[in-house]
Amino acid sequence: MPSNRYLAPSADTRPTLLCFGDSITANGLWFAAPETAGHCRLINVGRAGRTTADIHTELPPVLDAHAEAQGILFLLGLEDLLTGDPRSGGNKISLCLAHLKHGLDLALARFASNSIFLVAPGNVATTSLDYGDLNNRYQITPTLLSQLSTGMEQLARSAGVCFFSLGNLLIPDHFSDGLKPNAAGNALISQSVGTALYGRPGLTASAALPTLYVVGDSISIDYHDALTRACAGSFQYTRKGNLEIARKDLDNPQGANGGDSAAVLEHLREILGKPSDLPSTLAVNCGLHDIKTDPSTGTRQVPLDCYRANLTALTHLVHDSGRRLIWITSTPLDEQRHNFRSDFHRFERDLNAYNAAALEIMRTHAVPVIDLHTFTAALSGPLYRDHVHFLPEVSQRQAVFIRASLKTLSW
Repeated sequence: MPSNRYLAPSADTRPTLLCFGDSITANGLWFAAPETAGHCRLINVGRAGRTTADIHTELPPVLDAHAEAQGILFLLGLEDLLTGDPRSGGNKISLCLAHLKHGLDLALARFASNSIFLVAPGNVATTSLDYGDLNNRYQITPTLLSQLSTGMEQLARSAGVCFFSLGNLLIPDHFSDGLKPNAAGNALISQSVGTALYGRPGLTASAALPTLYVVGDSISIDYHDALTRACAGSFQYTRKGNLEIARKDLDNPQGANGGDSAAVLEHLREILGKPSDLPSTLAVNCGLHDIKTDPSTGTRQVPLDCYRANLTALTHLVHDSGRRLIWITSTPLDEQRHNFRSDFHRFERDLNAYNAAALEIMRTHAVPVIDLHTFTAALSGPLYRDHVHFLPEVSQRQAVFIRASLKTLSW
């Protein structure tokens, strides 16, 4: 019988931190310095020219692409304060802070608050700027940078995340051109970042939490935010992404929506075959897409015998990788309302048969089960907002039930 052992620790046990910034991050040599890299595996996701407004489009795919990350560091703001921008300084700063708040909200849905670092940018040596930077209007005033730092500190405090400032850390001798730090400047930044990261228990404490990776259908998309909050402080919660793409059409699996058992098996083969940091525990569900039925032929998307085979294969795959597997049963549906649809049908009898088959396979392979179907079916009052998806308050209760179940599972 496959083992339910934990994933053996890799040689690299450092916590993983995304560094989301502009050119100071993208071109920064401070990543390789022992003050930072010696304690934390830093992933450079900086981009030259990035402003805080770019958070809205650029941060979600970065988070989706790095399921292994356990925290994030934001180092942005310089690009928002260019002298040539005709807006007032106060307007620039208020918009910058609004964009940063959106970034923190996205990060808080994924990471523990003590693993999120908001960093105020350092100063610029305006008298040493080269022609290119002068042409690009980088004559940023120290007053605006100071005001931005104050606003960022207040924002971090209200969000409950970590804050530090590079402030007046660098003098003109620490720049190669008044904007880009030289070797000495990078060394000082590394020392400052390292002190901020490791001078407090934040990142290293949260990195010790077990990592829970969720692969599920659109029902799991609905309870994602609530489960993320419920797991804070107990699990580093991640999932198959992209959430924004998945939410555009919950009936057709894409992005974070795992789809049917064949698609889930393919995804698990892909992520478990990568030589990178991976979660120790996987919570998996599939079934609602498998029982989709063609109204004209009665053919199911994945026949029951194929569903059994796919689930058997995925249990072996996860266990053979040394990870723990949790199975979550498929939730009920409103059959009458559902089957007014013309494109595909679902039937309760199929849902019950596929859930029963899954439970049998999980018992055989000693996989703990969170019976979300039975829990949801027992709820009183209105449940559905459409044919199969639940009202927000129901999704919230499902998240609380899953989190409570995680505490009591027997391995």
